[in-house]
Amino acid sequence: MQDLNRSDGDEIVFHITKNAQQYEPNITLDNSPNDKPVQKPITFEDIKLVSSVQVSGDGHYQSVRIICPGCKMKVNSVISRRIGSQTFLAGVLLIFCSFGFICVTCIPCLVDDCKDVQHSCPNCKQYLGKAKFNILD
Repeated sequence: MQDLNRSDGDEIVFHITKNAQQYEPNITLDNSPNDKPVQKPITFEDIKLVSSVQVSGDGHYQSVRIICPGCKMKVNSVISRRIGSQTFLAGVLLIFCSFGFICVTCIPCLVDDCKDVQHSCPNCKQYLGKAKFNILD
C-alpha cells in the first residue's frame, strides 16, 4: 500500500482500502426456516467517506494536506508562526496582572502557542490561510 504522504492519487480509495473492515456489510438473521444469515443492503448512512484534502488552511494550527490554488498540486502546507494583535494584547494584560513588572510583557512573544499560524504552499509560496491566536479560547 502506498503511503498517504506520498500519494498523488485518490485519497478516498486509499482510505476505503485501508479501513475495509468498516465497510463490510451488516449480516442479520432473518426469521426464515433455515435461519441463514441474510445480508442487509448498504445505505448511504453506512458509508463514511473522509477526504484528507482541505479547502483552506484557515483555523488549523498544524500543517494540512491541501490543493494549492496557485500551482494546483496536493501539498502539505508549510506553517510559520507570526506575532499578531492578540499576542500584543496578552502582553499588555500581563503588565496589569503583574503590577507593572514590564519584563513579563515579552512572554507571549516567545511562546509559539500565543502566535498566529500562517499556511503557505511549499512549491509556489502562495498564502493558503491563517489561524489567529485568540486570548479567550
